[in-house]
Amino acid sequence: MLKEELDRREGGGVIVTRNQRMNSLIELALQVAPNAISVLIEGESGTGKELLAHLIHKHSGRENMPFVTVNCSALAETLLESELFGHVKGAFTGAMKDRQGRCEAADGGTIFLDEIGEIPASTQVKLLRFLQNKEFERVGETATRKVDVRVVAATNRDLEKAVQDGVFREDLFYRLNAVHLKLPPLRERPEDIPLLVQHNLSKRQSTCTIDPVALRALSGYTWKGNVRELENILERALILSRGETITIHHLPEEFQLTAKDSAGPLSLEDVEQQHIIKIMRIAKDLDEAARILGIDPATLWRKRKKYNL
Repeated sequence: MLKEELDRREGGGVIVTRNQRMNSLIELALQVAPNAISVLIEGESGTGKELLAHLIHKHSGRENMPFVTVNCSALAETLLESELFGHVKGAFTGAMKDRQGRCEAADGGTIFLDEIGEIPASTQVKLLRFLQNKEFERVGETATRKVDVRVVAATNRDLEKAVQDGVFREDLFYRLNAVHLKLPPLRERPEDIPLLVQHNLSKRQSTCTIDPVALRALSGYTWKGNVRELENILERALILSRGETITIHHLPEEFQLTAKDSAGPLSLEDVEQQHIIKIMRIAKDLDEAARILGIDPATLWRKRKKYNL
């Protein structure tokens, strides 16, 4: 499994997968990492685009140099140009002193341009020149500066369509798209969900377990928010389960509906386990739970041990 190889190389790993498409994509990323070629990472929000960018940086020969991130969708047009290339004192209202831009700060390393599809047309022209020659001017300055920077960009948009629609420059697209890595959404890699669940529990140093019904519900969900959504759901479930076994009842209602629709008939043990959990929640103590269930406390103790409740 590629996770084991990444664990060895990364000292713990950052991408957890056994999915064939993901493995092929990561192998390609590792193959092109040592070169200075631009990389465009495409994928839905929460699929791990920045993790993949970090992986490329760590295996690029630039790993001891800066990795600088710019969220291109978070800044207004005038601020984005200054953020990328810097400015000199007096270049615009509020420019009280000279300021280094992110491209200059990344000299020798990697700059990660997140949400590259959101940059305005005027900035696209200047970014194209930077990609071609690694040259730029700070806002309000005529002196040309030059840096050695590896560019990795990411988008959740279809940039080819944006080019066809005339909102993204074709020449910039081809400069960015020298190597194209498209991350599959989590719903297309359900075999990774048990791995990701265990990875996230381990990352939180939790001894909590997850029962089969809950795991089936997680595996059958559509995950519009991808891995990031899974992490949030697990964090919620850990709090509700108080660090013990995560059951279907610790997941939001839509997961319980998924479990009913996709899991098929439950085994007798699954039914018994869920019923015991339900009764233990409404009973004031274990003796009362045993009375409601119609069993003696010793039998309840054995069943709790059996189901890790």
